[in-house]
Amino acid sequence: MERTTTVEAGGDPPEAGDRPERTGGGGWAKTVSHFLPASTVTAEEADRYYTRVHTRFARHFLREMDQVVSYHTNRAVAQYDLLGGWERPPRAFRYVVLRFRPGRGLELADGLRETIVADHRLFLRELRPFRVREEVLLDRLGGQTALEKYLFEFDRRDGTDPEEARHHLAEGMAVLAQEASSAFGVRQILVDHVLQEQATEPVDEPGQRPLPRMLSTTPRQAFVECYFDQREWAEEFFARPAVRAVLQNRFWAAAHGYRVAERCGLDRR
Repeated sequence: MERTTTVEAGGDPPEAGDRPERTGGGGWAKTVSHFLPASTVTAEEADRYYTRVHTRFARHFLREMDQVVSYHTNRAVAQYDLLGGWERPPRAFRYVVLRFRPGRGLELADGLRETIVADHRLFLRELRPFRVREEVLLDRLGGQTALEKYLFEFDRRDGTDPEEARHHLAEGMAVLAQEASSAFGVRQILVDHVLQEQATEPVDEPGQRPLPRMLSTTPRQAFVECYFDQREWAEEFFARPAVRAVLQNRFWAAAHGYRVAERCGLDRR
């Protein structure tokens, strides 16, 4: 997986020469997945089981896998609205972000894989895992120990040429980078270019069993992960007309954004 940097330090962080280089990252394989709560339980029940049981189980087996670099979970708490604010209830539920050493993945033993599928039946449906290439659009991370996160997803319309979509996304991200260069409190923006979507199949409900193959095509173009020092600085940024024009562009079949609560399961970067 290629990792590129479009914009680096500027604005409110220390001058580049005064800040030590951060180490331990780059070139990771990466996946971004999302799912909805199972229809047999409420969203609150699904989330309670997910946080109290499933993620604890996942953290313990993932920490024993040397190829796993990082594991983060994200819960959607609000959705980007027409005014550039965050007053919409989220249509999304949960996201999972995993990084691996180059060329590696989960590599689950058959027994563990079946245990996970059986657990999926208790709380999720419509799991959609994506292989992505991470591009660092902006990086001002320093000594922060807590951040606010926002996540956007973009889908192509039927019949849209993928090359045209890549060009359109690049133009939009250039605008986003330019706006972020003068914004207060923005710390990092990552663009996750979708390479492939993993196939799944139903057990009790759609998308409960991931399959060892990829779909031939997917409408998903990219995810964008944005980190800020504080929610109010994020709200200022996302209300900018130029930012709204990028994130609400009608070129896309779907362009949804969420404020998410992120939790770190492990991070070896």
